[in-house]
Amino acid sequence: MSESPIQTANIGSSDEQQSENDMWKLASEKARRIVETGETFDYIFNVWQRQHHGDTAIGKILILSICNGSMSNSKGYHVQVNGAGGGGKSDAAHQVAILTDPLYILDSALTPQVLYYPTEGFIDGSIVLVDDIVWNSELGVSIKRITSKFQDGGERTVTTDGAGIKQKSNKRLTFWVTCVDNQCDEQLRDRFAASDIDESSAHVEDVLETLKEQDAGMTTNPEDTILTTKVCQALIRDLRTHLIDVIIPFAKRIEFKGDIRAYRMFSDMIRCFAVYAYAKRERDAYGRLIATKDDFWKAKELYEELGGHNRDKYSKAETDVLNAILACGNHTATKADLQEKTALSSGRLGDILNGRGKGDQQKHGLLYKCSALTVDYSKKPFTFKLPADFSPNRSCQVSLKDEVRTDT
Repeated sequence: MSESPIQTANIGSSDEQQSENDMWKLASEKARRIVETGETFDYIFNVWQRQHHGDTAIGKILILSICNGSMSNSKGYHVQVNGAGGGGKSDAAHQVAILTDPLYILDSALTPQVLYYPTEGFIDGSIVLVDDIVWNSELGVSIKRITSKFQDGGERTVTTDGAGIKQKSNKRLTFWVTCVDNQCDEQLRDRFAASDIDESSAHVEDVLETLKEQDAGMTTNPEDTILTTKVCQALIRDLRTHLIDVIIPFAKRIEFKGDIRAYRMFSDMIRCFAVYAYAKRERDAYGRLIATKDDFWKAKELYEELGGHNRDKYSKAETDVLNAILACGNHTATKADLQEKTALSSGRLGDILNGRGKGDQQKHGLLYKCSALTVDYSKKPFTFKLPADFSPNRSCQVSLKDEVRTDT
């Protein structure tokens, strides 16, 4: 691994504090040993978990998605973290971003067009972090086009001084976005692994205690935090020195319930786990990395922890509203019924049902997203209705034919 002058914060004076250059050399050597043991993923996840309490599935899928930029045959999947403001969704993503080499992160406000223009420090294989996104049609079109051409970069043609000019985005861009609700359109939902932040009262109490411990200086040694952060950055920089073709030799034995895009996302998850352990994986005669059954079991565990994937995947808030309708007599509910059963405000409920924003921006709410949900405006107050056999829950059955996991 090559050396890199990573900038770090001033942690104060200490007789034992090493120079920046010495710290990086120490981190690089530790990273080399971790790569050799095939434990890169586990190391980064454990460091992240020290900085963000709980939400393990979100941390894992964010960290795992980094490897999409190091594969030549990945279709690319992206991550959306849902949750109310202040619930920790931004912190979950930003803490992973801190552990990623800054060379590969674009974390700033952006316009849909900027993704197609050369930007200093914005290179192939980067991660684009968009915080608190409100999906609108222009940004959605840009991201849709780019994600559909993951390996090559998306193109668009613009007119400048009377001439058509083709512009192209960087290759293998991975998008991490945070959002109150999963209100992107169907094609975008198809390409994003979405998960909700834990907003339970028990989790909130645990987070508060953790924050108090951090404020009291009880949880981490500042110098150790800097070193472990540098180790993670070195590990990810090492991954980016490779562009790997990964095969799954037992793929024909995978029994998968879901649509084609869901399978592609799952198979990319297997590949990602293999890339994280590339030093411990064999290559075939063509130089392709060979995924193992261990990579499959890890991907299966995470896929099921996320609740599977499909293009109609509902956020927790949306699922609560749909279940509230199903719980009412004849599966029919007024807005007042929904407020009573979900304890949501009228405005929040309106955002979930209609979508946030104005005009076209609203066309990603539950009324547009769930084709089974109908509204009877002939009644006063009007009512929402679902079929008796409707279920918002997703199936995520994955197995390996004639085999069960024996190492747990």
